[in-house]
Amino acid sequence: MARTRELGLHPEPLDASPYEAEAEAGSGEPGEQRPADDDFWARLRGCVAAGRAALLEETYIDNASRWHRLDGGAIEAVRARLTPRARLAVWPDLSTDVAAVLAALPEDGLVEFVREDHGGRITSEVDDPQEFRARTAELSGARAAAVLSVYTGERSPLFAAVLPDADGVLRARWRTEPAPPTGTGPSCASCAGSGS
Repeated sequence: MARTRELGLHPEPLDASPYEAEAEAGSGEPGEQRPADDDFWARLRGCVAAGRAALLEETYIDNASRWHRLDGGAIEAVRARLTPRARLAVWPDLSTDVAAVLAALPEDGLVEFVREDHGGRITSEVDDPQEFRARTAELSGARAAAVLSVYTGERSPLFAAVLPDADGVLRARWRTEPAPPTGTGPSCASCAGSGS
């Protein structure tokens, strides 16, 4: 723990490992365990080509994500850099009307504010809408943005999956975020492939 602190990290004690099957079995976590298999990648390529999807959210540990833009030929390059066993969620593009995104913030609760800076870096943070309103001047300088709900049942990517191991076996225990059934999502209904 001392070495961890020297590295600038802040370890915290937990009552149980989040990787223990017993802890997860009783958690009632929604979602399925869909693999990011060949069908998933074919569907993703189809949705990106059709302009219905543009972002891939890579969750490599709970509460930590990386965002990837999928324009041009970026899909294979992004795929090669993904963390093993990561949870993936596919989203439509961010809005370039950042002022409208800020104006549409809900009155209360928590939201995730996703933004792209002028260098192309995409980040997100979770906070109270009032906090984001207080930082309107700073946030309005983004090139593009979106607001996502953090609540189960309100947060719905176009589709989602979990990366299997190199041998194709899905050993990661966590679930994907709930998403519309294959082919029924309003923004991805005509995308090719059958992966979810």
